[in-house]
Amino acid sequence: METVRLILNEKRNVSLTGYIQPVGGEFWGMTKRPAIIILPGGGYQYCSDREADPVAFPYLQAGYQAFILRYSLNDDAAWDNPLKDYDQAYETICEHSDEWFVDTDRIAVIGFSAGGHLAAAAAVSAVHRPKAAILGYPVISTTIPWNKTAPNPAELVDDKTCPCFVFASRNDGTVPIQDSLDFLCALNKSGIPFETHIYAFANHGFSTCEPCLNNRDWCCNRTPDWIRDSIEWLRETVGDFTDGILGEKKRW
Repeated sequence: METVRLILNEKRNVSLTGYIQPVGGEFWGMTKRPAIIILPGGGYQYCSDREADPVAFPYLQAGYQAFILRYSLNDDAAWDNPLKDYDQAYETICEHSDEWFVDTDRIAVIGFSAGGHLAAAAAVSAVHRPKAAILGYPVISTTIPWNKTAPNPAELVDDKTCPCFVFASRNDGTVPIQDSLDFLCALNKSGIPFETHIYAFANHGFSTCEPCLNNRDWCCNRTPDWIRDSIEWLRETVGDFTDGILGEKKRW
């Protein structure tokens, strides 16, 4: 596996780190892989390391090329700089698709908390909308004053919004569960396919729930299931590997 890191915007300290898996050879018949862009949380004040590399690993294991975008923060996060960062990352991946073995028809996004807000914004309003979006305990409502210039993605859902997978905890004390519910209601109203898992209890920012990242006593035992479920959902949504070749199966 090859690791690449590009500076997308030096002034705003925006970077893209990619984990590139090989194709061909032992991976016979495979010429390209689907990809996922990871948007860590951090309230548009920092990008959490707990929601970066640890999130990439299970998707790499599932066969995806994984890219971590560290987007504009603090004063640089005035809207719509973070969304422009996402679009630039998407364009960069497409420009290097041959070199990085990326199937540009199968690029998904996953975001957590504020990164979940950015992933939702990408799903509803980006120039390059992803084929699927996974939102972890996402910020949706602009009543949370982490980025007062940011829009409410629930108000922007349209018929071009991609299928979404949303997971959160009922008792999240940082981002109210109502944020996820508002977005789900907007998806439902517009007829956008989605899957959701709202767990009985878990602290905000539970990431993959690994003991090295989180106190498991704060999460119900089912919370880590979001990883397996989201990967299976992606297979149904953007296609699967069939006999070493990306299949064309789609549900939507």
